[in-house]
Amino acid sequence: MMVAGHVSDISVDSHLIEAGIRSSLMTFAKMLPKNRMVLKSQDFIDSSGAARSCLQQLQCDGVAVTLSLTGRLSGTLDLVLDTRGAQQLVAALMGAGATTSLFDEMACSVLKEAGNIVASAFLGAIEALCGRGGLPGVPVLHIGGRCREEEESRLLYALPLNLVAPTDGGQAARGGIFISLHSNDSALISAD
Repeated sequence: MMVAGHVSDISVDSHLIEAGIRSSLMTFAKMLPKNRMVLKSQDFIDSSGAARSCLQQLQCDGVAVTLSLTGRLSGTLDLVLDTRGAQQLVAALMGAGATTSLFDEMACSVLKEAGNIVASAFLGAIEALCGRGGLPGVPVLHIGGRCREEEESRLLYALPLNLVAPTDGGQAARGGIFISLHSNDSALISAD
């Protein structure tokens, strides 16, 4: 979405953020081995309070891959998975027969790369939609117990996920993609 007038101005709204997150999810889902895992998105959350609540529930019992976003949007992207979701994702990406602990170096590397893929796809989608991209930072992995409070001045968006391993047959694992924009981006945000 380009704003009339100054070429470098971008108007970012929740619809643009949602389109970027959904596009990144589709890109990521295509990279998963067939019949190993299905990612199902839920309703997009564009309320900072509701997104914070969702993020808190997941962060306290699972893993979070955090990447800084630089460029026309500054903030962070978090790929957050409950423990079961992280284990299923690592198993799906490492392939049949691979065995690893969720906390070993290989599993951590797989989770960081998953976050990198999601963040790069998100920024690529934003660039395709409005002509201005950005770069993801180095992924940082947090395993369990990271129940931090989000800064109230940040706008937070979320796309909760259910992760289903078709062979599992059990309850779906939970996760989400969260976009937190720095408060200095508020001039770039337009309300719906």
